[in-house]
Amino acid sequence: MTISQTILLQQSERISTTKLPFVIAIVALILFVFHSEAEANVRFCNRTAAKTYVAIAYVEKDAPGTTTNGHRGVNVEGWWGFEPEECGIVSDINAGDYWVYFYAHSGNVNWTGSALLCVSSGVFNTGAQFKRIGDQCQAGYHLKGFRRINTAAKNHTHNLTG
Repeated sequence: MTISQTILLQQSERISTTKLPFVIAIVALILFVFHSEAEANVRFCNRTAAKTYVAIAYVEKDAPGTTTNGHRGVNVEGWWGFEPEECGIVSDINAGDYWVYFYAHSGNVNWTGSALLCVSSGVFNTGAQFKRIGDQCQAGYHLKGFRRINTAAKNHTHNLTG
């Protein structure tokens, strides 16, 4: 190796070691951003002019040709409050692997569906079975109709509009 090649090699090593922390920081930032975006979740956005409250229910999707989750029931959770134009994550499940249901209300507006479940007026997180019209809920719970969200996506954002 010639003297000029040795000098160039030493200079390139000096430049590389001074840039190394910067390169590591950039790689870490990129990995953090992509990892964060890859996380599974269900998110709601309140696109109304009033505060909105959301409860969700979810159950693993069945294999084709089978019944509802082997009759094991659903997870039901609530309440999340969202101010006008506010969005937030209500669950970190992979939305595409679950049947996801929601019930929401805001003043005089209700987002309902035909899947009946019992909900508390306070914060709750419970397992439940779907109900039929006329079924009773345990004390402190009320029967509400949940609407199913159809998605195959890992992440799902649902906009509540009035």
